[in-house]
Amino acid sequence: MKRQFVETLQEGDRLNDYFVAVRKDLRDQQNGGKFLGMVFKDRTGEIGGVLWNNAASVAQQFEAGDVVHVKGLVATYQDRLQVRVEHVTPIREADYDKRDLVYVHPDAAQFVARFRSIMDTLQEPCLVRLTRSFLDDPEFMSRFEAASAGKRWHHECRGGLVQHCYEMARLAEVLCELYPNIQRDLLLTGILLHDIGKLDEMTHDLSVDYTTAGKLLGHLVIGADIVRRKMDEIPDFPETVRLHLLHCILAHHGEYVNGSPVLPKTPEAVALFHLDNLDAQANAFTRIVEETRQRGQNWSDYISLIDRQLWAQQE
Repeated sequence: MKRQFVETLQEGDRLNDYFVAVRKDLRDQQNGGKFLGMVFKDRTGEIGGVLWNNAASVAQQFEAGDVVHVKGLVATYQDRLQVRVEHVTPIREADYDKRDLVYVHPDAAQFVARFRSIMDTLQEPCLVRLTRSFLDDPEFMSRFEAASAGKRWHHECRGGLVQHCYEMARLAEVLCELYPNIQRDLLLTGILLHDIGKLDEMTHDLSVDYTTAGKLLGHLVIGADIVRRKMDEIPDFPETVRLHLLHCILAHHGEYVNGSPVLPKTPEAVALFHLDNLDAQANAFTRIVEETRQRGQNWSDYISLIDRQLWAQQE
């Protein structure tokens, strides 16, 4: 039974428990030797670790994504907790409980039901058939409900992709009320399918990481191919709807610099891009502010991804 969790660790604690090793990096010391940098995760958070002795040998004993038993001392380094690792060894699946290691949002089941209720309001026949070919597929829904929306930045938990789509759909409903000329059914279909490629772009088990297909192709291309093949199975699927929906998927990163192969060229495509970005950034900023407040700080650490710190003034 796991007794020590990341969120409860304090400086000076002796660590003796299991975690997912989400990262390992064998690095050079100034004296010519090697040290092993690691990141360990459980359902409550992540903590870095460093091992100085026999680093090269130990690094060969496990891979990123393995569950490992860690012994060491919790210390502070550059104002953050870190484990000075003494021993790290992989363990068998029978020796750990996955529920200790993978965070699941407490409202995950509700997100699924609420998102499905919104998608059930679609009226355009071809889009109803297309969306139900996914939503009525038990194998797809099992993968969809388990998927994270990202590796680290936003909705990075089991069920995060459904949560992200549900939140986008809620925002879309308001947007379509304000702008009734936007094709609501097309936009909602785009929300369901815009990140479908992430099911194959990343692994979604004990840890989230990029697959070979994900690294070579990316989820926009993978997703567009999945949707294209599904539309091919529907007789007489309208060509204009096919092109428009594929455009929305391929353009949903909005800018070339963000990896989008095309720029949004319709109201629905630009709406999808901004809804996606708004929900992702709001989720990430909220998480960082909450984590910063939990540490009793008013400012977050510097975040290189967005080139700034975030203000988290205590309430």
